[in-house]
Amino acid sequence: MCRLIFTSLFVLLTTVCGAQIAQHGHAHNDYMHKRPLFEALENGFTSIEIDVFLHNNDLVVSHTAAGLDKKQDIEELYLKPIQKIIHDNGGHVYKDYTGPVIFMVELKTSADPAYAKLKEILDKYKDMLAVYSHDSLIKPGPIQILITGNKPLGPVLKEETGYVTIDGDIKDLKNNKYLHTITRYSDPWSLYFTWTGSGPMPQDEKNRLDTLVAEVHSKGKQIRFYAIPDKPEVWRMLLNAHVDWVNTDKLKEYNHFYLTEYNGR
Repeated sequence: MCRLIFTSLFVLLTTVCGAQIAQHGHAHNDYMHKRPLFEALENGFTSIEIDVFLHNNDLVVSHTAAGLDKKQDIEELYLKPIQKIIHDNGGHVYKDYTGPVIFMVELKTSADPAYAKLKEILDKYKDMLAVYSHDSLIKPGPIQILITGNKPLGPVLKEETGYVTIDGDIKDLKNNKYLHTITRYSDPWSLYFTWTGSGPMPQDEKNRLDTLVAEVHSKGKQIRFYAIPDKPEVWRMLLNAHVDWVNTDKLKEYNHFYLTEYNGR
């Protein structure tokens, strides 16, 4: 009980006092931290990744299918806590920042049934969710939902309005069939680059990075690379190249880097 009270007080203080936003930070596999959601918020992240399995008619948060019966669901770990934080902060996730926080939900099981369950759950939290007409924002909200993993491209494309958009694959940039469901494009770093942050980035790879960023931005979308060499030299290169989201597992380190070393420079 004492531990629960301490945790609640700690969370209350961090949400009331707010946090300095570490711009462009994407909290990769957030649920694997000791305190999912809260560590990301304490470090000012505005994009948070949540892997879910459709299990026993619920969306259980997990990286793998092992031990799902013992793990918490997306409502317990993310939606209920963020709902309370938003209420306590007067309609925003952060007290001193009015922009949205993106929940990037990775569907680890078959796309269509998992998406159907996700829609059912999200409808209970509609007051805090952004609403889209395809890829166009028609009602702002403190939480935006972005789907990755097994993507329900067909169902989302058919919807006139909804709570979600899709994370597309960079390698499919030239395929415009589902363009108007997509707001972000992602791919693994190693698909395009060999540079690991030691010494200067090879010029041909720097040119490739700049070209990919320009192509994605020309479509009015955002870009992210995952499985990056997770260190400041690479973070700086990505930020300087105007990559929208820096994928990292090192929440405190990225926060410190962005606010004290980089700070928009």
